Amino acid sequence: MQVKAVQLTDRLSVQECIREINHTMGPIGGVIHCAGFVDQENPAFIRKSILGIQQVLDPKVSGLQILNESIKHEPLQFFILFSSVSGMIPTLAAGQSDYAMANTYMDYFAEANAQSLPIISIQWPNWKETGMGEVKGRAYEQTGLLSHTNADGLRLLDQVLARRIGPVILPAVVNHDVWQPDQLLSRTMQTPIGWKNESPQRRTHVASAQTAANTTAKSAEMYLIELFARELKMDPEKLEVSVPFQDYGVNSVLLAQILQQINKLLSESLDPSIFYEYSTIESFAQWMSHTYQAVLANIWGGNPIAEHRESTQDSQNAAHAFSHAVKPLYPGGPKSSTPSDIAVIGLSCRFPGAENLEEYWQLLSEGRSAIGSVPKERWGHSTHFYAGLVDQINHFDPEFFSISKEDVSSMDPQALLALEECLHLWYHAGYTHQEVKGKPIGVYLGARSQPQSNPLPWSDTRNPIMAVGQNYLAANISQFFDLRGPSLVLDTACSSALVAMKMAVQALQMGEITSAVVGGVSLLHTDSAHRLFQQRNILSPEPVFHVFDQRSQGTVLGEGVGMVLLKTVDQAIADGDRIYATIKAIAVNNDGRTAGPATPNLQAQKEVMKHALAQSGKKPEEISYIEANGSGSEVTDLLELKAIQSVYRSSNSAICGLGSMKPNIGHPLCAEGIASFIKVILMLQNKQIVPFLSGEMAMTHFDMKSTSFHFYRNLTDWSDLQRTAAINCFADGGTNAHVILEAWEEPEELHVHSATRHPLPPPELKRYDVRKEQSKVLAETTSRQEAMSNNPQQQASNIVSIWKRKIAEE
Repeated sequence: MQVKAVQLTDRLSVQECIREINHTMGPIGGVIHCAGFVDQENPAFIRKSILGIQQVLDPKVSGLQILNESIKHEPLQFFILFSSVSGMIPTLAAGQSDYAMANTYMDYFAEANAQSLPIISIQWPNWKETGMGEVKGRAYEQTGLLSHTNADGLRLLDQVLARRIGPVILPAVVNHDVWQPDQLLSRTMQTPIGWKNESPQRRTHVASAQTAANTTAKSAEMYLIELFARELKMDPEKLEVSVPFQDYGVNSVLLAQILQQINKLLSESLDPSIFYEYSTIESFAQWMSHTYQAVLANIWGGNPIAEHRESTQDSQNAAHAFSHAVKPLYPGGPKSSTPSDIAVIGLSCRFPGAENLEEYWQLLSEGRSAIGSVPKERWGHSTHFYAGLVDQINHFDPEFFSISKEDVSSMDPQALLALEECLHLWYHAGYTHQEVKGKPIGVYLGARSQPQSNPLPWSDTRNPIMAVGQNYLAANISQFFDLRGPSLVLDTACSSALVAMKMAVQALQMGEITSAVVGGVSLLHTDSAHRLFQQRNILSPEPVFHVFDQRSQGTVLGEGVGMVLLKTVDQAIADGDRIYATIKAIAVNNDGRTAGPATPNLQAQKEVMKHALAQSGKKPEEISYIEANGSGSEVTDLLELKAIQSVYRSSNSAICGLGSMKPNIGHPLCAEGIASFIKVILMLQNKQIVPFLSGEMAMTHFDMKSTSFHFYRNLTDWSDLQRTAAINCFADGGTNAHVILEAWEEPEELHVHSATRHPLPPPELKRYDVRKEQSKVLAETTSRQEAMSNNPQQQASNIVSIWKRKIAEE
């Protein structure tokens, strides 16, 4: 055996080496091309130089061409090219696009020369014990590919050679629980959940070190301007320090590259979400100069700050000042005055695993999950999706609600579900549905219309607009119960119901209405939502929804409907209503421009919480439980925790419980806010905090143990003298909502309990599956159309009737 080192791109050296082999060892019977090079220093494409790209391409492009020309006269039995799986699965090529390009060239080369050469290009996945190192991470795990041992790889290589498979092949040891060939072969496969654009060879983190001392924000700002200008290939003079990074086209790969440079400077391992927290050069420089004064002073020789902050309070004030480097959304600060509180006097809901309020509380208090596989019966075909589903969504009583069978058969089931739950809402509040007729009551519904795609059933409906008009999701309620207040449907995605609640609260406080029906509804009629979330790579591949947990893999979708009846506290007391809780404040804002439609804005999240808190008149430490948004993504969950900590626990150590209903029922889309709201009301009413089903595996960049946050694992008594809670709801599209709720305590001046109304048993409904009725109507309509098409006399008669009607109209 001989070992020779030859530069593959040196044609003369390669040819000389081949001649020497022929002379000393004879003809060449086989070739294995396994040369390759990876640029570990410059993962961001914009930072790659032409020379650097050429170095990566050379062994697999020019080198392959020269090698092929040099051995074309040899009696080859095999010509093996060691390609890479990164050339096939785009998400695995993030940060190494040049390397993926080089391997893709090898694959095409094998295809193009398969007729004249015994050539096979093997798209190797990970090798644990040799090669370029084992790649780990969420992106790789979600492909379903497992790493090869040397024994695995050699055995697969033997099989490829023996069977002469090719010319391009991916040899795979797979995890059968997640292996999905249809995704792997798709050219449009997107980035898996949690992909951080890093591999063991290109970590953006380095070892941490002690930090302290002094430097100026101006020095840090100049450093960052130079760094961003270099990475963006821009003139430093054109960089505005107050412009968000994303406005310059910065993506996650480039931010990882920049963070790598900053980590080297600081000898630190910064959390990648820091760029979302401080999203401009100006704000990041201020934070950096304050947090790493000692390191930067040693590097740049900055001037020490003369005044030493001795007291803890001074340090906290300084940290507070730096945490608000970005201008707040409310320039003058939110007003501290507390408007009239809003009373919650009735509730109703249907959620996965819970047909009513009592069952919802039982599900939550017992710490159970209603998430499971989607049955074939739901969509008429089998899928691999998971969800939290409501039973019998197509069952309804058309006669009670005075809707024709023809109209019901074509209506959005969400509209029917909302009608039915509103009926239950009145009776839970102690009212019959006849009592509310003609009253100035508003309907505010968070929802998104889902009309049927097949228009054929509409042909025989009396009111086809009820099947397609989104406003009718709420208008049906106003019409049936004869309500004279505004009737609105709002769609701000996940925050829809709470944004609707904000509008209702404003109308109540202005005296425009006497009470308000507020709710949210969302149903999974088809698998379209799952396919959309899967395409965005934010759909969990498992039937568990992890929040604030290292195991987070994305969203598990859910569905349901929830409604509450609101009045001002004064009006509720005057009407003798039973008050379940009071809304102290509700605030709404938007993230504004971010790196993408689903990218959060930490400052906006902080501002909406601060605004609601100030509006409520409460101190941060008085909030003892927060129902979190929880996205199921480690980075966005981390940002939410940071925002909550900054607003509620930056200067106090009071215990604060955190939780989310999503691990119990999934993410009910437009009904998310109301599901959280009703959960918190039930906890306030029962004086208990329910178990949280996730958060068991600590997140990488957030130390829960060092905070006063707590995940309750068992049903726990809520022993606070005054039980106060908050709710987060941050939506796709950036509309954020934050609500502060408080348990209702009868004022002493009332002396006696004033509530004279109590829940009533609702009317019994004769519900049946209207979907079957729809199928019957569709069949009859099709039959009539076919009969007409086969009956020329009937067609002629219809034409004559139409002309007679037109003449009469003229």
